[in-house]
Amino acid sequence: MRRLLLFALTVGISLPILGCSSNKEASTNVEPLVVEKLISATESWNGDSYNYPKGKAEMTLQRINAQPGFKTPLHFHSQPGIAHVVRGNLSCKTTKNQILKVGPGESFATPQNTIHYCEVVGNQTALVFVASAGVEGQKVTIPYQK
Repeated sequence: MRRLLLFALTVGISLPILGCSSNKEASTNVEPLVVEKLISATESWNGDSYNYPKGKAEMTLQRINAQPGFKTPLHFHSQPGIAHVVRGNLSCKTTKNQILKVGPGESFATPQNTIHYCEVVGNQTALVFVASAGVEGQKVTIPYQK
């Protein structure tokens, strides 16, 4: 399955790049492909060790736009996840008073099974991409019920 995913990602990245090339002479100052690892993690920003839930695997990628002042309700994630902030600033806090502050260009590993919330701080709308490795049919974000 991992080989298939790696193959699909490689083809998905390579074909659009190859399709854009023309017969013009290519600049020797530009690398044809640059891959930058934004994040690699075995645990979340607050120290949660990652474990994959049992069941049929399902990868999810979310694009989240949140207005200044938006605050999520208390929630948790039962699967590992990573996030990348494109625009805006976030402040996340666990019920154990662990705090994370991130801004544009920063990535972080999301907590797993830790109750927390995140809010947009500052005057700019936040744009965040979140990828999760979960189980088919299971919610990515689970509201915390007191």
